[in-house]
Amino acid sequence: MNLPIERRWLMPLAWAVIAALVVLLALREGFSRWQLLGQWQGLAESAAGLQPSATLSVEQVQQSAQARQISIDDLQPEQGGWQVRGHLRNEQAFQDWLQGLQREGGQPLAWGLEQGEAGLRFELVIQP
Repeated sequence: MNLPIERRWLMPLAWAVIAALVVLLALREGFSRWQLLGQWQGLAESAAGLQPSATLSVEQVQQSAQARQISIDDLQPEQGGWQVRGHLRNEQAFQDWLQGLQREGGQPLAWGLEQGEAGLRFELVIQP
């Protein structure tokens, strides 16, 4: 074989290999971005399908109190919320209940505790 003929094809072959590698890298990056876009789109669709968190219901307040052995004597609607009266065994149970109500979406607006004959009595105004 003649050496100048081989050298004549060597440079275009090298450029072809480089071009193929660049195209391969570009396709790989494009495919990666396409997958990422699909993941974000799926996440956006699932977020759009989520229901807005429901407000705290009377039943949830009663069940939450019952789970913490808190007795509700009276529960009345008051200015977009509820006024709750009842009794309980100790302050820690009341504090735990208030924190639980906040986690469930309620907002305690005002509360009070007083020592009664049969333990602690409480008054609570909560906004759902």
